[in-house]
Amino acid sequence: MMLTCKTLYEKWNNIPMYVNGYQLLDGNHPVDIYIGYEELNQKTLLILNAREFVDLPSSKSIIAHNFQRADGSWAISFRLVQIKNEDVFIRLCWDIIESSRDDKKDAVGYIVGRYLKWQKLMAHQRPDIMDTSRQKGLIGELHYLKFLSQKEGNSKAIDSWVGPEGADQDFIFENHWSEIKTTLVSSVCISISSLEQLDTTFTGDLVVVFLDKTAPGDGSGFTLAHVVNEARRIFESETRLLEKLEIKLFQYGYKDSKEYEIQKYKISGESTYRVDDNFPKLTKKNIAFQIIGAKYSISLAAIETFRI
Repeated sequence: MMLTCKTLYEKWNNIPMYVNGYQLLDGNHPVDIYIGYEELNQKTLLILNAREFVDLPSSKSIIAHNFQRADGSWAISFRLVQIKNEDVFIRLCWDIIESSRDDKKDAVGYIVGRYLKWQKLMAHQRPDIMDTSRQKGLIGELHYLKFLSQKEGNSKAIDSWVGPEGADQDFIFENHWSEIKTTLVSSVCISISSLEQLDTTFTGDLVVVFLDKTAPGDGSGFTLAHVVNEARRIFESETRLLEKLEIKLFQYGYKDSKEYEIQKYKISGESTYRVDDNFPKLTKKNIAFQIIGAKYSISLAAIETFRI
């Protein structure tokens, strides 16, 4: 049976929590991963046959422990210490387990890297409701995700969406990338949030989605909740991909809420610009080395020749 966040949670709860027992999760996984409980009945993910990692960070909610066992082998444990964040912990563990299945060369190293990405995301506490700008940004990215699923297939589309994980670009492919900017139809420019956003080895696309608020009675309008549920329907027949979508929505900061069912929006169009070596952009290579960060705006009219 395909592992989901729900089945992982159920497996955990079927283990007696008072005996400090552990259960092998999946004998077909490239890494020996166990689930169980540590002291004070705290859910713990245990990874055997690991190696030593220096400075594996913990947080207020999750304690990471890299230790040497009696037989000389190394292990890693991730232990939940704040029950209020159990949902985050389950999602993190599911993501670690499922995303490392295909990494045969260094699955343990991959798991640690994945955990560090989650740590970075969890360090930035977000409010329960995303601000309007972030809501619009999510609509734009889900709009592009739908396009990708039709063009490239569901698996490639969801795997390429790495923006929620903290990547510099929203979608990254093998030799290409796409950055999605959602703005008003009346906008004359778009904002670039960092020196790294357009600074890559490969040519990419800057996709500008023009999105405006519309009246509640507008039949062509849609809410953020509608767009999210539409994305879920795309992946609903593929359990593993649907779980990946839910993880990315969670990482973005989205949680189902009535607040996202109120405001309606309308996409008025979109434009795509090819970003190559000639595209006007600021990078660490073309500015003074004393400048370590920058945000800037690009005129849409001025980059019309790059439009594709």
